[in-house]
Amino acid sequence: MSDRTAAAIGYVCGHLADIREHLEALGDTGPLDRLLAAVRSGEEAAGPLDWLHEALVAGGDVLGVYGNAGRGLRPLSVGPDPGEFVFLCPRRRCVRYRWPSPESGAAPCCEIDGTPMTRERLR
Repeated sequence: MSDRTAAAIGYVCGHLADIREHLEALGDTGPLDRLLAAVRSGEEAAGPLDWLHEALVAGGDVLGVYGNAGRGLRPLSVGPDPGEFVFLCPRRRCVRYRWPSPESGAAPCCEIDGTPMTRERLR
């Protein structure tokens, strides 16, 4: 999977409710539903991402999934504490991550399929 695809899936995962709401207002959630089905089943996601991107652009989102995917802040390269952990996409399909929450001992779940995210030690 390309970095571009992983970043776009990460964007969709992080903005799932907003994307669905936008597509519902346009009257067709099919492009999002097809992408989610592909990600959940482990199928290739590039085609469904393209269709979702095109639907969003046609519906007024000039950046779509690809333009928005590159707009997040990226942490500087700072050496982590070797005891620190991060939660990553459980299927390694996207670039999203979550920091552990002191309030919750449970792993956060993937927004797309509900699978608990994978806990990884920072290196």
